[in-house]
Amino acid sequence: MLTKRVFDYTKDGKTVNCFRITNKGGAYVDVLDYGGIIRSLCVPDRNGNLVDVVIGFDRLSPYLKNRDAYFGAFVGRFANRIQGGCFTLDGISYSLEHNDGDNHLHGGTGSLSERLAIVTEETDNSVTLTWDSPDLDQGYPGHLTVNVEYVFDDKNALSINYTAVSDKDTPFSPTNHSYFNMNGPSRSYIGDNEIKVYADKYLPVDAACIPTGEPATVKGALDLRRWTKLANALKKEETDANLIAGSGIDHNFLVKGYDGETLNRACELYGPETGIRLSVLTDLPGLQVYSGNYIKDGLKGKLGQIYNRRCAVCLETQYYPDSPNHDNWPSPILKAGKQAEYTTVFAFDVPLKAVVLDGYTTNPGDISWEPLYKVCRMDIYDRTAPKDVLRRCAGAEAVFTNKTVLTAEMIEQLDSLRYVGLLSTGANVVDLDALRSAGVALANVPGYSTEDVAQLTFALILELCEKVGLHSDAVHNGEWTDCDDFCFTKAPISELAGRTLGIVGYGAIGSRVCEIAQAFRMKVLVNSRSEKRLPEGVRAVDKKELLKKSDIVTLHAPLTEETRSFIDDDALALMKPGAILINTARGPLLDEAAVARALNSGRLGGCGVDVLSTEPPAEDNPMLTAKNCVITPHIAWAAQAARIRLIEAVAKNAAAFKAGRRLNRLD
Repeated sequence: MLTKRVFDYTKDGKTVNCFRITNKGGAYVDVLDYGGIIRSLCVPDRNGNLVDVVIGFDRLSPYLKNRDAYFGAFVGRFANRIQGGCFTLDGISYSLEHNDGDNHLHGGTGSLSERLAIVTEETDNSVTLTWDSPDLDQGYPGHLTVNVEYVFDDKNALSINYTAVSDKDTPFSPTNHSYFNMNGPSRSYIGDNEIKVYADKYLPVDAACIPTGEPATVKGALDLRRWTKLANALKKEETDANLIAGSGIDHNFLVKGYDGETLNRACELYGPETGIRLSVLTDLPGLQVYSGNYIKDGLKGKLGQIYNRRCAVCLETQYYPDSPNHDNWPSPILKAGKQAEYTTVFAFDVPLKAVVLDGYTTNPGDISWEPLYKVCRMDIYDRTAPKDVLRRCAGAEAVFTNKTVLTAEMIEQLDSLRYVGLLSTGANVVDLDALRSAGVALANVPGYSTEDVAQLTFALILELCEKVGLHSDAVHNGEWTDCDDFCFTKAPISELAGRTLGIVGYGAIGSRVCEIAQAFRMKVLVNSRSEKRLPEGVRAVDKKELLKKSDIVTLHAPLTEETRSFIDDDALALMKPGAILINTARGPLLDEAAVARALNSGRLGGCGVDVLSTEPPAEDNPMLTAKNCVITPHIAWAAQAARIRLIEAVAKNAAAFKAGRRLNRLD
């Protein structure tokens, strides 16, 4: 719902209006048509109470008196600093106001942040403000028209959409200069907030906060890639060269994933007192983090609130400072007649505090954690040694693991733990009894890699039957070039049609393998612990019959005490001489020593496995040296599409838990 009221009047008597956008949950944002100022932003805390998380005032005069703080304002034409107040564009030099020492800052005095806008559109959940800036306004070339749309949705996300058109090439780098504190800026020092910045690099600056050169890897107080209390970063301001240069944090970070189009997660800010998290997403390349170093103590704000130095932090999405003077950086130049379009989202929620213990195999960097970020505020570790589990999980409400083990002793010591999310289907890495005793929920992800595991199952079968790798190596070694005939074979080749495939375990993967086998015109036998309706022509048999009659045996059963060493010496003795064995389920389903002996003796014709009893395997694992044994390093699940589905499912499980619902629960 959009409402409008008179907020105040300018010195020349013009009306300043306040537009309030209220969503269905009662949260709201107040936007002034003067400077596009965000005056209030009230969102629910962990108890459902509204908290105003931005600095704001009850009258226009404090904004005017503190104009150099840009409280809540839209900043344009160019956010941040331009060295020496000058730049050259299309061979023409332009001089700008020196309003920050010898440099130009935020468009200069009297810039768009200090002007009334025209309201050009109103909807139930948005308002659009428009500014007209004539040619050479503040020294910038081109007649520029800027539209800023504020949209507040029912999920407590404020989207700011910037569009602009100019009749000449001109720099354009918009931002919003709101000061945030997730505990409420009148109630605490910003140091109590925790921050995480999604950037590996930043721009080093001099004492005037002008970039000194090329981007550098974040370090010291500016390494905010893991959740960090701002107080812990700021306490280094007397010893850290970066903070000395910026008089605190006043630095530009290079947003990871920037490509000019994608909306990337740039930063998160969290208030421990309220449980509120702010997630900043943007399609702009830079994020200026400014720790409120020059806020004056004792400022009287709205509703009698008192603001002090460093009571809030700015998170300004933008092009890099001084970028008009750096041709090798992302260009802020808006071409004449073209439309610039940028979006920044300030999304608010009350997330689960979480940690991912071993995220690398799930996401080595080629996909996004974004679905899970929407539910959790989390640190992600590539791997976690057993000795580090307790330290990394301390204070976490949710822990996500793939292969990192959570023992009963660990679970007993994790007082904050409420939920364990498995980045897998199998649950053998956690002590389920200990979780139940502690009242901790557990969820897994079934079915995300069904197609992929079935696909690799047949890749292994086909490799063992067709000997593709063997023949390819021979060709590359010159054997075809030296051959007297148009073809040659290094080993017998088998066809699948008419042969019998024995499937152990008939869940989603087993049934998909059955479908593929029938497409190859194979006969299929099934051994399953549960009775299921089978396709026409497929028979359910006991273990003994399956082993005796199958040309190829493929395992798709879960690991239980009953299935451990399912294939041992006795089982191998029942199998046809020269039969093929496939395991893409769990390594301990095989007695590996027995299988290796059968391979080396020729009793077993071949074996293809994607899993071993210990991963990674020991050097003396007998499977590594066994004859005719094809081994892949547990990759059946790891197709990119499958891993994307996995993260999405993990996020849905966690969101269901957070909402009090059960989804894929094992507890």
